[in-house]
Amino acid sequence: MTACASGRETPAARASGGAPPAEPPSLLSAARCALALLGILPWCIALARSHLPLGELGAALDRLFVPICHRMPGRSLALEGVVMPLCSRCAGIFAGVAAGAAIARPRLAMTTWRPILIGLSALMVLDVATQDLGLRPVWHATRLATGLAFGYAVAAAFLAQLARRPG
Repeated sequence: MTACASGRETPAARASGGAPPAEPPSLLSAARCALALLGILPWCIALARSHLPLGELGAALDRLFVPICHRMPGRSLALEGVVMPLCSRCAGIFAGVAAGAAIARPRLAMTTWRPILIGLSALMVLDVATQDLGLRPVWHATRLATGLAFGYAVAAAFLAQLARRPG
């Protein structure tokens, strides 16, 4: 055995020049990768459809998001001439999840994340209400920003909670 229970390399392993055996990826690492990939998926689909002749495959990938979002054209962004498979707020949420998975800081307790998540949810509701009541036009910047902040907080809170689980 080359490593002790603490995970440090033993003197015998150092003397023999052996490296400690590689450990399998942790649940936390796997969750971070999965969330990051999921978060960039709608962005990648739109960019791929703008550059590659995906045909029916591209349309099928686009349809994956039908149950998730209303996809109203006036509330959706276009990347290089291709409308995204999500509205700008949902696209922001997905981007926020990717960013939260990539950065996953700060690692706060769930008791701290709860009011943050509630506040960000309220901010999104306020954005929806002011827009739907006709108080202002559709602003993609606010839709993206509120979605991004909420998605980031959801991913960071989830990963912080997962990191606290006993191994």
